[in-house]
Amino acid sequence: MRARASIIRAFTLVEVLVVVAVIAIAGAIVVPSITQTGSMNVQAAGRMVIADLLFAQNDAIAKQKSRKVVYDVANNKYHLAALDGTILGVNWKSGVAAMGNYVVDFNNDDRFRGVKIENVDFGGDTELVYDVLGGPDTGGSLDVVFGPYRYTIVVTPMTGRVTIAPAVVP
Repeated sequence: MRARASIIRAFTLVEVLVVVAVIAIAGAIVVPSITQTGSMNVQAAGRMVIADLLFAQNDAIAKQKSRKVVYDVANNKYHLAALDGTILGVNWKSGVAAMGNYVVDFNNDDRFRGVKIENVDFGGDTELVYDVLGGPDTGGSLDVVFGPYRYTIVVTPMTGRVTIAPAVVP
């Protein structure tokens, strides 16, 4: 009887080089976008600010009490408050507004480390008040900034519509 020769299957050098080249190209495209966390930090901070503005507006309507968002640019933080200045809080387990603890501090929150609040201007003031119908007392804007990334958040007078867009840098 004759012995059968076993065939060894393997990749050719050309096939291996093609796979390595594809992986290198994918890495060159993906790695720089992953390392740009500053852009993601400032976008997350912008979303947080918008969510809190909308929360204050909706809470004013639901509770039929004026609410305000007060920005402290010098300390890089803001808080939600009742009209008398009492800081509001949120008990997320029950979903019910509680008193005393809603402060967003960008300096001490790892999610937003390095993000700055700048150019807060709501009719010449650093706070925005929503009336019982959810309308803001004035329109205005603020910037959230991280290095070269800057986003401007605009609150429209009367309606309170909130928009965000990359700021135009001269």
